[in-house]
Amino acid sequence: MRLILVLSAGLLAACAAPQDRCVRQAQAGLTALDAQIVESEQALARGYRIIPATERRTTLHICAWPKEPVLFCTRHTPETPETRVAVDRASEQAEIDRLRAERAEVAAATATRIAQCRAA
Repeated sequence: MRLILVLSAGLLAACAAPQDRCVRQAQAGLTALDAQIVESEQALARGYRIIPATERRTTLHICAWPKEPVLFCTRHTPETPETRVAVDRASEQAEIDRLRAERAEVAAATATRIAQCRAA
């Protein structure tokens, strides 16, 4: 999920004005940190973390070709089952507190970088 956000931000940044690109780059770290905080808060509220895993499943089906009457073919389909992993509430809360403290530091640095972007 975070990878998709980073890639889409990168594609949008390529089309933007230099000042807008600079501001987006300055905000990238803060946005990723906010996503981590939200993910940890949701895991704490649920009591478990959802971990997706990509598995390839091969299925056998009947396919027909022009010269042969019937053939068996295989099809590879990716599946993403979700695994639920219980979280330790104390350690998860400690992680959220650490991320919030780090966010305060990153927010100050981000504000400085945005001000530099707008001044340029």
